[in-house]
Amino acid sequence: MANNGILLESGTNEVEILEFVVNGQPFGVNVLKIQAIEQFDPERVTQIQLSHPSVVGTLLFRENCITLVDLSLEMENEIASDASGDEQVIQAVETAISNNNSQTPNGQSDPTGNKLILVMEFNSMKTAFLVDGVNRIHRMSWESISPLSPFLASTESKFTGSMQIEEREILIVDMEKVVTEILPKGQETFAISDSDDSPVRSQRAEVTIYLAEDSTVIRDKVVKELARANYTDLKTFPNGLACYEAIKAVKKQSVTDDKPITNYFKGLISDIEMPAMDGLALCKNMKESLGIKNIPVIMFSSLINEQIARKCEDVGADSYITKPQFTQLVKLLDQFVLGVEPEED
Repeated sequence: MANNGILLESGTNEVEILEFVVNGQPFGVNVLKIQAIEQFDPERVTQIQLSHPSVVGTLLFRENCITLVDLSLEMENEIASDASGDEQVIQAVETAISNNNSQTPNGQSDPTGNKLILVMEFNSMKTAFLVDGVNRIHRMSWESISPLSPFLASTESKFTGSMQIEEREILIVDMEKVVTEILPKGQETFAISDSDDSPVRSQRAEVTIYLAEDSTVIRDKVVKELARANYTDLKTFPNGLACYEAIKAVKKQSVTDDKPITNYFKGLISDIEMPAMDGLALCKNMKESLGIKNIPVIMFSSLINEQIARKCEDVGADSYITKPQFTQLVKLLDQFVLGVEPEED
């Protein structure tokens, strides 16, 4: 499946969402994550003994074996997980997806009745997902995708937002969180001692960094990992629009106070795909619309590839890096925020 025509101009705040169907309900995922859509062939699957109930086994895909996850089971586990906590949360999530049952979209499943496999790649890893079918691709603005309410987001739900299509509500699935929970792998940690009193370490605590990230899990992880390196003054925002509004406010304050904007924050870390305003539009608006060119922007995304790298450069991003390379993220902050010369490889 080719990703042709996506984001014809960098920073337009547009996205293409693939609508797929699980248990008769529509969900969405960014087309940029999709590597292939294929019919499910059980002969290509090797069952293995794993503790997580949503893992079907390994799938032979282009001469490589990748993990196959049954999203039907995973969505059931999501409801069950929420039900074990706050009853108001489970009711809200169930309402958000059950409203779609009254209208079934045409073409939602393979005509043979077979299930389909969505092969996705993000965080430099391929994973296959078993679904009941796909409907269509929707091209739209991130402004049309609503963030989850803070109440729902605080439950660490597997959804990052929702969109309305033909009176149907489609929830955007946080695929990174799904994979992280099913296939936990060692995240990078810092080889930095708590007793390290180097000048660079002390300087890190003196600068304010803004972080725009819609995933509660990733947002908390970034805060935790950067704190290990002594970047302790982070102001976080759940999407690009909230961050942009904060930047506009501090720019206005800097004018009122007659002080440089760097007195208020020194750098921006941003995800790319976010409801309301994506990271590319956030960067472009900050650099061009607000004219703030002396604040470095580092794009920290699971979607970084050659195409996305060019778009990061087009909107004026100072650097970009694939999640979850936290050690490298610190080096980039040191370089662009503190002015530390990068070490030669």
